[in-house]
Amino acid sequence: MTAAAEVRRLLAETVGDPAAAGLPADTPLLSGGLGLDSATVVRLLVAIRRDLGVDVADEDLDLDSLATLGTLADFVTARRP
Repeated sequence: MTAAAEVRRLLAETVGDPAAAGLPADTPLLSGGLGLDSATVVRLLVAIRRDLGVDVADEDLDLDSLATLGTLADFVTARRP
């Protein structure tokens, strides 16, 4: 499974909405899109570390990487072991 598909799956699990797994890559994660709050973002990043092996806390994550579902998936892809 691609990193993008895995991130979508984890997003759907984190927000408790299976429909989130089908969102397009250009879906904003924060304001103007899904509107994820900081607690939800932290839960998503913890799930990414647990399931995909990308420890976001050890990486140079900036808000641009959280702009959209696609930018987060690209970040994970570039750092996946």
